[in-house]
Amino acid sequence: MSAITIVVHPDTVLTKNDKIIKKNMIELSKSQKKTARQLIDIGLQRECKAFMEKIAKFTSNRNWETDNPHEIYIKLYKKIVSFDKHISRQYDDLTGSNYLLAVLGLFNNDVLTTEDISLFDDEIKNLLITLSQSLK
Repeated sequence: MSAITIVVHPDTVLTKNDKIIKKNMIELSKSQKKTARQLIDIGLQRECKAFMEKIAKFTSNRNWETDNPHEIYIKLYKKIVSFDKHISRQYDDLTGSNYLLAVLGLFNNDVLTTEDISLFDDEIKNLLITLSQSLK
């Protein structure tokens, strides 16, 4: 079984065993898990949209008469591979037991807003805010 990880900052990866998470972790109810899944989907959609906008800007800023198309392709490919690795770390293999960690990572990285996490009850919302502040 692999460790559950959360990307809270590009240079910070927490595991389920980290004290701050373990000390404050609570079990989500069925309805809270449903909310978490909705927020995780919102996060995925936002990250994909932002990436596609970066790719559109990257390709539109090219001079196709003078730039080397193969070099552009290689740069584009590297961007896609890098983004795919990020998406895999953040979204693959999520289960109910780590939904809260995933939402925390998205909130801490400003993918989700305070308004978004307000879909949770006050206890979960305040926990996410407190954890996020302690990680920054």
